[in-house]
Amino acid sequence: MEQKYSLLKEGFLPNDICLSLGEEYKGLEECLSQLPKLLSTRKFKDEIKDLEVYSGFTNLNKVELERAMLLYSYLGHAYMWGDYETPNSIPSNISVPWVEIANLLDRPPILSYASYALNNWKATNEEVGVLEPENVEILQNFLGGIDEDWFIMIHVAIEFEAKNLLSFLGQFFLSEGDEEDLTKALRSINKINEIMERMPEHCDPYIYYNRVRPYIFGWKNNPATPDGVIYEGVDIFGGEPQLFRGETGAQSSIIPAVDALLSITHSEDPLRVYLDEMREYMPLAHRTLLYELDNWRNQKSLSKSHNTLEKNIVELIEEIILEVKKFRNTHLIYARDYIHTQSEEAKANSNSVGTGGTPFMQYLEKHLNETLHNG
Repeated sequence: MEQKYSLLKEGFLPNDICLSLGEEYKGLEECLSQLPKLLSTRKFKDEIKDLEVYSGFTNLNKVELERAMLLYSYLGHAYMWGDYETPNSIPSNISVPWVEIANLLDRPPILSYASYALNNWKATNEEVGVLEPENVEILQNFLGGIDEDWFIMIHVAIEFEAKNLLSFLGQFFLSEGDEEDLTKALRSINKINEIMERMPEHCDPYIYYNRVRPYIFGWKNNPATPDGVIYEGVDIFGGEPQLFRGETGAQSSIIPAVDALLSITHSEDPLRVYLDEMREYMPLAHRTLLYELDNWRNQKSLSKSHNTLEKNIVELIEEIILEVKKFRNTHLIYARDYIHTQSEEAKANSNSVGTGGTPFMQYLEKHLNETLHNG
């Protein structure tokens, strides 16, 4: 496999995660360690007034920068969504460091999937070779509780297993792979679906909608922030409100990579435009890989045409595509149960807009059907 595709073998879950920035940022770390308590008692904004404006982020390595991005992303969202009234600006002791770190990572200054899930965990037992949800410990949360943690734990476990799926699919389509690679890929996507189906075990739809979801919204296409949010003290924004999407699983690179390898395409619609936009919120290495995979798909479609493949190989590919469809179908069910149904019952802030700020229900089913028709 060519070097430009090497991330397929590594997966999108980082091998190294910084657990603490150390003594120089002690006050910052301590503030975040108290976040659930501060939010629950409505004392967060009083506490944050005295937080110093930290700097020196250019001296941090990438792993440490991801930790800093996680901390400031949680601070920023806690400030925006942690009180009864939504502010229209973020104070400079949060916004200035946040924007500096975001620029160093080449991502927008907003809580993204990379901070919420990919860099927000550690294994409770590092000797276990397989990362089940029970072996995941979440490093940072907003209010805390099993529902919030489990929601992230499921995503982390899926990302861990997806390394196998991507590696085997990449080996078959981009290298000199064989039937065994597809068999292993099928086994891996089966495992991913098993993990995905475990979401309701410890994440209740009502609690998710009312306790977890409110903190991960962004400020684009959000009625609570119609004009966006001002990042105080950030010169490059010139005092103008900024519009950024919120955290969403659509910022994971798994499905776009799988779609590209299996030559699954989606016709132009608002959801496809939105999903393309979500790449801006991914780590640079992830979106670079997706760009290379898109080029490969556009040039070669399936690298091994169905017309030249043996029947058993074609059948394996079709089975994998069916499992991708199953994954999308489960996601559609969760979108209905965890968001759409809850919003209809709540009526307060009733909408069918995802945390990323897009109306999703009407297009998810279309993309589900296209998985089979275009594969």
